[in-house]
Amino acid sequence: MISTRFLLLFAALALACTAVGSTTKVKGQRRQGNRCPRVSEKSFQRLNQSRPKPPRHFSVGLGEVCKHSFFKNVRNVICLGHPGTASRDCRLCCACSDGATITYSNKSAPIGYPCGKKDRNECNAFGSCVPKNHKSHERFH
Repeated sequence: MISTRFLLLFAALALACTAVGSTTKVKGQRRQGNRCPRVSEKSFQRLNQSRPKPPRHFSVGLGEVCKHSFFKNVRNVICLGHPGTASRDCRLCCACSDGATITYSNKSAPIGYPCGKKDRNECNAFGSCVPKNHKSHERFH
Protein backbone atom coordinates (compact mmCIF):
# COMPACT_ATOMS: atom_id res chain seq x y z
CA MET A 1 0.00 0.00 0.00
CA ILE A 2 1.16 3.52 -0.77
CA SER A 3 1.64 5.66 2.30
CA THR A 4 -0.08 9.02 2.77
CA ARG A 5 3.29 10.77 2.60
CA PHE A 6 3.89 9.59 -0.94
CA LEU A 7 0.40 10.58 -2.03
CA LEU A 8 0.89 14.08 -0.59
CA LEU A 9 4.29 14.34 -2.26
CA PHE A 10 2.82 13.44 -5.67
CA ALA A 11 -0.07 15.87 -5.17
CA ALA A 12 2.34 18.70 -4.30
CA LEU A 13 4.48 17.90 -7.33
CA ALA A 14 1.44 17.97 -9.61
CA LEU A 15 0.37 21.36 -8.22
CA ALA A 16 3.87 22.78 -8.71
CA CYS A 17 3.99 21.58 -12.32
CA THR A 18 0.54 23.02 -13.06
CA ALA A 19 1.49 26.42 -11.65
CA VAL A 20 4.47 26.68 -14.03
CA GLY A 21 2.43 25.96 -17.19
CA SER A 22 1.38 29.49 -18.13
CA THR A 23 2.34 31.95 -20.81
CA THR A 24 5.87 33.07 -20.08
CA LYS A 25 7.89 36.07 -21.13
CA VAL A 26 11.37 36.05 -19.72
CA LYS A 27 14.23 38.34 -20.69
CA GLY A 28 17.65 36.73 -20.88
CA GLN A 29 16.49 33.18 -20.27
CA ARG A 30 13.90 31.06 -21.99
CA ARG A 31 11.17 29.16 -20.18
CA GLN A 32 8.60 27.08 -21.90
CA GLY A 33 4.93 27.40 -21.06
CA ASN A 34 1.71 25.67 -21.98
CA ARG A 35 3.40 22.38 -22.97
CA CYS A 36 5.14 24.08 -25.90
CA PRO A 37 8.56 22.85 -27.01
CA ARG A 38 11.54 25.12 -26.39
CA VAL A 39 12.85 27.17 -29.29
CA SER A 40 16.46 28.36 -29.28
CA GLU A 41 17.58 31.88 -30.07
CA LYS A 42 19.61 30.37 -32.92
CA SER A 43 16.40 29.20 -34.60
CA PHE A 44 15.15 32.77 -34.71
CA GLN A 45 18.56 34.05 -35.88
CA ARG A 46 18.63 31.55 -38.77
CA LEU A 47 15.10 32.49 -39.76
CA ASN A 48 15.96 36.19 -39.63
CA GLN A 49 19.04 35.61 -41.84
CA SER A 50 16.94 33.77 -44.45
CA ARG A 51 14.70 36.79 -45.07
CA PRO A 52 13.18 37.96 -47.39
CA LYS A 53 12.73 34.35 -48.56
CA PRO A 54 12.08 32.24 -45.43
CA PRO A 55 12.17 28.43 -45.72
CA ARG A 56 8.97 26.64 -46.67
CA HIS A 57 8.32 24.80 -43.43
CA PHE A 58 5.12 24.30 -41.44
CA SER A 59 6.61 25.99 -38.36
CA VAL A 60 7.22 29.17 -40.39
CA GLY A 61 3.66 29.15 -41.77
CA LEU A 62 2.15 28.52 -38.34
CA GLY A 63 4.46 31.25 -37.03
CA GLU A 64 2.75 33.71 -39.38
CA VAL A 65 -0.59 32.71 -37.83
CA CYS A 66 0.90 33.34 -34.38
CA LYS A 67 2.39 36.70 -35.37
CA HIS A 68 -0.90 37.85 -36.89
CA SER A 69 -2.66 36.99 -33.63
CA PHE A 70 -0.23 38.43 -31.09
CA PHE A 71 2.04 40.94 -32.88
CA LYS A 72 0.07 42.05 -35.93
CA ASN A 73 1.58 45.53 -36.34
CA VAL A 74 5.03 44.91 -34.86
CA ARG A 75 7.82 44.71 -37.44
CA ASN A 76 10.80 43.31 -35.52
CA VAL A 77 9.09 40.22 -34.08
CA ILE A 78 9.58 36.75 -35.56
CA CYS A 79 7.27 33.88 -34.61
CA LEU A 80 7.46 30.12 -35.01
CA GLY A 81 4.43 27.89 -34.59
CA HIS A 82 4.23 24.27 -33.51
CA PRO A 83 1.15 22.06 -33.73
CA GLY A 84 1.68 20.96 -30.11
CA THR A 85 -1.63 19.47 -29.03
CA ALA A 86 -3.56 20.91 -32.00
CA SER A 87 -4.18 17.42 -33.32
CA ARG A 88 -6.20 16.74 -30.15
CA ASP A 89 -7.56 20.02 -28.83
CA CYS A 90 -7.10 22.64 -31.59
CA ARG A 91 -4.37 24.60 -29.75
CA LEU A 92 -1.15 25.81 -31.38
CA CYS A 93 2.07 26.60 -29.56
CA CYS A 94 3.57 29.95 -30.48
CA ALA A 95 7.12 31.11 -29.77
CA CYS A 96 7.82 34.74 -30.70
CA SER A 97 11.07 36.67 -30.38
CA ASP A 98 11.89 40.36 -30.56
CA GLY A 99 15.63 39.63 -30.41
CA ALA A 100 15.93 39.90 -26.63
CA THR A 101 12.92 37.98 -25.32
CA ILE A 102 11.18 34.77 -26.39
CA THR A 103 7.47 34.71 -25.54
CA TYR A 104 5.60 31.38 -25.45
CA SER A 105 1.82 31.26 -25.73
CA ASN A 106 -1.06 29.17 -27.05
CA LYS A 107 -3.53 30.08 -29.76
CA SER A 108 -6.54 28.41 -31.34
CA ALA A 109 -5.60 26.47 -34.44
CA PRO A 110 -6.80 27.90 -37.77
CA ILE A 111 -10.22 26.91 -39.08
CA GLY A 112 -9.93 23.66 -41.01
CA TYR A 113 -6.71 22.57 -39.28
CA PRO A 114 -6.67 18.74 -39.11
CA CYS A 115 -7.35 17.22 -35.68
CA GLY A 116 -8.67 14.10 -33.98
CA LYS A 117 -7.68 10.51 -34.52
CA LYS A 118 -5.64 10.21 -37.72
CA ASP A 119 -6.53 13.85 -38.54
CA ARG A 120 -10.01 12.89 -39.76
CA ASN A 121 -11.65 15.92 -38.15
CA GLU A 122 -10.91 19.64 -38.34
CA CYS A 123 -10.84 22.66 -36.04
CA ASN A 124 -13.77 25.05 -36.23
CA ALA A 125 -14.07 28.79 -35.53
CA PHE A 126 -14.72 28.09 -31.84
CA GLY A 127 -11.50 26.10 -31.32
CA SER A 128 -13.25 22.73 -31.22
CA CYS A 129 -12.36 19.57 -33.11
CA VAL A 130 -15.41 18.58 -35.17
CA PRO A 131 -16.14 16.15 -38.04
CA LYS A 132 -15.15 17.61 -41.42
CA ASN A 133 -18.75 17.88 -42.61
CA HIS A 134 -20.00 19.49 -39.37
CA LYS A 135 -22.33 22.51 -39.76
CA SER A 136 -20.65 24.77 -37.17
CA HIS A 137 -17.26 24.96 -38.88
CA GLU A 138 -18.16 27.52 -41.52
CA ARG A 139 -15.16 29.42 -42.73
CA PHE A 140 -14.83 33.17 -42.45
CA HIS A 141 -13.86 34.90 -45.72
